[in-house]
Amino acid sequence: MLTFLLDPFRYDFFVRGLIVATVVGGLCGLVGTFVVLRRMSYIGHGLSHSVFGGAVISYVMGWNFYLGAGAWGVASAALIGWTARRRQIGADAAIGIVTTAAFAIGVAIISRARRFTRNFDAALFGNVLGTTPEDVFVIVGVTVLVLVLIFFSYKQLLFMTFDPEVAPLYGVPDRGVDALLSLILAATVIASIRSWV
Repeated sequence: MLTFLLDPFRYDFFVRGLIVATVVGGLCGLVGTFVVLRRMSYIGHGLSHSVFGGAVISYVMGWNFYLGAGAWGVASAALIGWTARRRQIGADAAIGIVTTAAFAIGVAIISRARRFTRNFDAALFGNVLGTTPEDVFVIVGVTVLVLVLIFFSYKQLLFMTFDPEVAPLYGVPDRGVDALLSLILAATVIASIRSWV
């Protein structure tokens, strides 16, 4: 009976999928704390759709997926942060505006590029069992990087999260901390988008 339960671990794709699911779960839990406390809970869903535009451009242009999607994701996260900081628009509204526009660009490129033959659902959601060794290294690397960044900037992130108006008066670089959080969010979302099938 016990041998039957351990049979899946004989397959490399299953082990890679389990590693990725565990690491990404921990990473998203860590970053998600700041996201929820800042009332930006929609950003995970929104950025994943926003990155889709960059991923499509990367595929059509023949660029590396992580570089193209990464640049697009960082730009989207920075634009969301800049828009939300202007106070006239709430964070959730800013996320909706930016990510919808970015996703629409991706859909428009798919409709124009005949070479894009991959499954649309797979491009959006991925497949954890299709994770490659490269994906595992990228996800583990991003997780370690995010852990280091949060460790060294934890007090500033915490201060900006709970009191963004007062934090700059105590010397916290508010724009720098917001940019850092945007980078962390984008990296987390991009690393979580596993291999396409």
